[in-house]
Amino acid sequence: MITPSASQGGGSNLGSLRAAILGAALAAAAGSLGCQQELRRTTRSIDAALIAGDYAKAETLATEAATQFQKDEQDRLIYFMAAARTAQIAGSWERSDLWYRRAFDEIRPYLDEKAEAKVTEAVSTTVVNQTIRIYRGTPPERIMVCTLDSINDLERGDFDAARLKLNRARDFQQDAKSRFQSEVAKQQAGADAAWRKQGWSESAAEGAIAKVRKQQGNLPAQNGMAVLPNPFTSYLRAVFLLSTSADLGDRQNARADLRAVEEMIPGFAPAALDIALIDENPAAGTMPITWVFFLSGLAPYYDEFRLDIPIPVGSVNYVSAAFPVFKVREDALGAIEAASAGGAAQSVTLADIDAMVRAEFDARLPTIVTQEVISSATKAAATYAASSAAAQSDSTVGLLVQIAGIAYQAASTAADLRCWGEMPKRIDLLRLQTPDNGHIELRRPGGAPLCSVSVQPKSPSIVFVTMPSAGAPPVVQRVLLPEAAAPTPQAIAAPRTISPSADSGSQPPAKVELDPEPEPKPEVKPDLKLAP
Repeated sequence: MITPSASQGGGSNLGSLRAAILGAALAAAAGSLGCQQELRRTTRSIDAALIAGDYAKAETLATEAATQFQKDEQDRLIYFMAAARTAQIAGSWERSDLWYRRAFDEIRPYLDEKAEAKVTEAVSTTVVNQTIRIYRGTPPERIMVCTLDSINDLERGDFDAARLKLNRARDFQQDAKSRFQSEVAKQQAGADAAWRKQGWSESAAEGAIAKVRKQQGNLPAQNGMAVLPNPFTSYLRAVFLLSTSADLGDRQNARADLRAVEEMIPGFAPAALDIALIDENPAAGTMPITWVFFLSGLAPYYDEFRLDIPIPVGSVNYVSAAFPVFKVREDALGAIEAASAGGAAQSVTLADIDAMVRAEFDARLPTIVTQEVISSATKAAATYAASSAAAQSDSTVGLLVQIAGIAYQAASTAADLRCWGEMPKRIDLLRLQTPDNGHIELRRPGGAPLCSVSVQPKSPSIVFVTMPSAGAPPVVQRVLLPEAAAPTPQAIAAPRTISPSADSGSQPPAKVELDPEPEPKPEVKPDLKLAP
């Protein structure tokens, strides 16, 4: 226990000082909480607009927020990713490119270079909570930033840029495989050491983890690495190489990507068919196959769950802590069907983004719970010590310190709910022979019409269909590949279509005024021509 000065006046001054310190801490916590509340309100509004199919409104909300908070190092990555994806869905290529570039600038330093966490952050998050750390993105988010960004380049025919961004996505895949488990283990070891130093029972932490998992309604079926590699990224890179290059090295790399997909999804039939085509004639040109990637629903989000932990602090036997709980969105269409002159086909699930996000979160959950409990207990102990010391010299000051401490604990007890909720929930693949007339009808499960797609007859085609909810209008993006007729600027813009829907009346986003971007470091373009 902290002891006061021998004189009453000194004790009073010491108590007043402690009250002032707690007051300052309370103000800092309140400021952090205010920022988080604004972020949560904004992302909820953006997601609601996407689910309703009001893509212009979603883009406006996200663009305004990203512009307003571009100097907020703590949270700006979340805003940048939301603005990039909503602009992409709304058809604003230039805006989407800008925000994806800003998002990549934020995550790039953590590819093999920069530590995932700072020592100063570890101290500050113990004093306040996890929401004040800089958000750096999760492995699934980093991979998807680069993968989704490549779609803009594919759609407008900039294949060099698309190749570069798909290579970046591959690099983040490899980084996740090589570093994620070790990073999680390192952070958990630090949290466990801090826990043991306090002499607390391990059962308290284990019980809290079990209660959080029960609250979110799912238990981890496998460890965090099992589904972190994203088969969508690997498959898109493979069909890009197959469709745009007859180079033997590129085709062998495409085969390696498809084999990687088979390892992630044993028995995945489309990958086996494409591998067979390569093996039959690996030096041949591209094949008349159409690949439709269906991006449906929205990614998971987090709710806050408060829990009392049996850890004695002073005269209290429990401390209160807040934890994130994983929540999925059920509003998604699921599989789709296709009908064309060449026959019918049905999509199969290629990437379960829900499972990827859940696996990554489940791997980190023990560390999250341990750190949050340590933070809550530390704040409770500091409040008890300060109020007890102040009360010995002045009961009024002691009461004020206690009240300030309680208010500080309440304001600073908040779970970190930050995530990129605008990613798709799942991605299906529909593979079919390109019809001679170039016309494909896409249908909902059961056969109800969804939308029509026109592709270059007898040529390879890549199509992306996005539906943030089952009731939202589908957005179709078609890639004009080199084997098709040389695209004009007008032809490049034509493939994007949005099915008719009621006019929302949303205003276009305001002009974006950004701070100068940091000077990029030289980037070496990875060599794709590697052995399979």
